Amino acid sequence: MNGSDAEQEINRIEQELDVKSQPPGKPPVSQANSEGKISSQKNQSMDAVLIGVVLLLGIGATFALGERLTRTQKTQLSAGAIGAAAGLAVGYGVGRLRP
Repeated sequence: MNGSDAEQEINRIEQELDVKSQPPGKPPVSQANSEGKISSQKNQSMDAVLIGVVLLLGIGATFALGERLTRTQKTQLSAGAIGAAAGLAVGYGVGRLRP
C-alpha cells in the first residue's frame, strides 16, 4: 500500500464514521445497560422528584395527625409540606418543558 492508497483508506473510514455519528445539537441517545433496560437521566430525576413529593406529603399527613401540636400549628405545617410538594412537582414539570 503506498501513501495515496493509505490516505484514501483513511478518508473512507472517516466518512463512514461521520455517517454513523449523531448530528451535533441532539441529546445523546440513552443506551441499554447490562440487563437490557434503557436508563435515562430524566427518568432518574423524575424518580427523585416523586420520592420527594411522597415524603413531603407523608410529613404533612404526620403533622396533621399529631396530637402535641395546636390546631393552628398542625394546619401551618401541613399546608407548608403540601405546598412544597406541589411546588416541587410543578417545578419539575416546568423543567421538563424547557430544553
